[in-house]
Amino acid sequence: MSTTRLHRALCSAGLCLAALAPQLALAADTDALPRSDGGTNRVEVQGHAERLAARAKMAVGALGDRADVDTPFSTRAITSEEMEDRQVLNLGEVFKYDASVVSASSAINEHPATLSVRGLRLDNLNGYKIDGLANVNRGTELPLEMFERVEVLKGLAGFLYGFGAPGGVANYITKRPTDDRMLSLAVGYDERSLLKQQLDAGGRWGENARFGYRVNLVHQDGDTRADQGAINRNALGVALDARLTPDLVLNLDTLYQHRRSVGGTGISTGNGFDLPRPLPGDTRLNSDGVVADSTYQLASLSLAYQMAEHWRATLALRHSDSVLVNKKDQLLLKNSAGDYNDSITASYQKYAFNQWQALLEGKFQTGSLSHQVVLGGMVKQLRSDKPDNNPKVVVGSSNLYAPRYYTTDSVNYSGTLFGNDKTSEAALFASDTISLNAQWSTLLGLRYTDYRDDSKKLSTAPTVSFAKSPLSPTVALMYKPEAHSTGYVSYAESLEQSASAPATVKNFDASFPPIKSRQTELGFKTEQAAWRASTALFRIERGAQYTNAANVFVQDGISVNQGLELNGSWQASKQLMLEASALKLRSTVTQAAPSVVGKRPWGALSDQAGLQVSYHLPWVHGLSLRGGLQHVGRMTVDSANVHELPAYTLFDAGLNYRSHIADRLVTWRANVTNLSNKAYWMLYQENALNVGAPRTLSLSVRVDL
Repeated sequence: MSTTRLHRALCSAGLCLAALAPQLALAADTDALPRSDGGTNRVEVQGHAERLAARAKMAVGALGDRADVDTPFSTRAITSEEMEDRQVLNLGEVFKYDASVVSASSAINEHPATLSVRGLRLDNLNGYKIDGLANVNRGTELPLEMFERVEVLKGLAGFLYGFGAPGGVANYITKRPTDDRMLSLAVGYDERSLLKQQLDAGGRWGENARFGYRVNLVHQDGDTRADQGAINRNALGVALDARLTPDLVLNLDTLYQHRRSVGGTGISTGNGFDLPRPLPGDTRLNSDGVVADSTYQLASLSLAYQMAEHWRATLALRHSDSVLVNKKDQLLLKNSAGDYNDSITASYQKYAFNQWQALLEGKFQTGSLSHQVVLGGMVKQLRSDKPDNNPKVVVGSSNLYAPRYYTTDSVNYSGTLFGNDKTSEAALFASDTISLNAQWSTLLGLRYTDYRDDSKKLSTAPTVSFAKSPLSPTVALMYKPEAHSTGYVSYAESLEQSASAPATVKNFDASFPPIKSRQTELGFKTEQAAWRASTALFRIERGAQYTNAANVFVQDGISVNQGLELNGSWQASKQLMLEASALKLRSTVTQAAPSVVGKRPWGALSDQAGLQVSYHLPWVHGLSLRGGLQHVGRMTVDSANVHELPAYTLFDAGLNYRSHIADRLVTWRANVTNLSNKAYWMLYQENALNVGAPRTLSLSVRVDL
């Protein structure tokens, strides 16, 4: 980073602080902060690592909110505090140190928020939820600043959430109104010249603090070091609630974001030659005029009624939509030397999701058996619109290591805007968690879904329809040797909307019937005062889709992913915190064409590992250091196993300093990702690569007023 850019970042931070608190004066020993009621709040600048957070609850779809340790599923949650400390700005970085999760795309291309879990890519339209409800994810990198935490449920979620890929579900949990008044302002800087400003405010007002609010406002603009790209985004999130009675609460949540980015060029591989060597992460490949422009909106209205001590009913309505206007490069490789044809695509795509859901949760006793039941219903509709002509034009040739930049001016979408895809999903679901005694319990869950998909390629083309009415069961047996530990064995089935044929095959945009998956999992999890651990042994059988030897995308055969997950965290001392994660995965395709039987499905990992270390320096009050390691094992690029990405390991480091200035808590953060500036490929989809992110320095300062 140049001295000039660093100076600009520090000046911006200083000007922000000066504007917010013009009377700032050093008061390092002061910890009494004013409250709106005239009292004071005590703010401690901790000189040691915080203890493990209180035993967390997870939002697990049709089961409602439950303590993580009491669920027969493998899960992970990353809090907003951790995301701030690591200065995470995209979903791919959120679960970086969880070995079962890997980012499947660059953070600044047209499909940014894309994860693979247990070697299986999440469903772009059904695999990403906000507060457990429908959310248009395709082409949208959601503003993480709006969320209290992000959760991932690993494995089949058919009973819990309905249709979706068997890798799992990522669920964003919205920041809620706070009981006490709060206001924070922050300024951030990412190398090259990417600046961010954020406001976060919350509190309550009215008689008996009946009404609550939470407002988040973010602006980010500048050039990125990754791909020599750029990001401009503005986001606003507002969460309101009204305590109509002590037992009845109304919630209204809204979210808006406009995001424009440049970078993240896709690279398509070919057969008959080796993959070129990886490019440095700051290589520019995109031609002039390439851009991904997305406008995202969401509104939710929910009503929660505490009917009795152990009975609760909720009703929720959700609308979300996005408009994506893209001009993108796709570089079609011709040889291992990196020569390519530059294909420019211009596209317009509009998505709209509507959903309502009703839940009834309760507990009751029948003799010696305790029951925890959930009954619910859901209706969801998704409509996708696009124009007749989304052209894909080869504009020239060049080389990865000496790229030539063409213009996109002559490539534009056109034609009639029509509904190219419409899916409807109605479901009824019920579950009963039966406690047989203090140690043993069972979970019985069943979801009935009426699913229909209608699609067509052109406004004048006939409609192709698929309909299915599956039952998605989940059963589990759980054993608790003590209150904060659970061993379990579970079985689940699920259906997912199949993928359409990608642009690189002969039958581009072809549609297929839904795919069925099955999963068996054996696991154990425990949450102790100073340490936590979990392990899961799983087997997932899924209908396979792949590109065959004739370059035709087909739905054929079964892919089997079986593996072992290990996760743990340990508060070794007041100063030292350790977190570790590991995955060993074995994947193969069966009952398919001879050319792929016995081979690994595309995207399958051999292994993965993550490690985080946090240390609070006892001799520097408020200062903590952090280090991270992510190891991603070998990964198959195509179903024929012609290409395989080599393993790579990334290192990160950072520091946080919490201090008091004029009775205000001020937090300074610095973070460097990919310390060694490792060059590596990322796999987005079969035969499609992105350039891995380069070493990047991030700085930020936050003031709590």
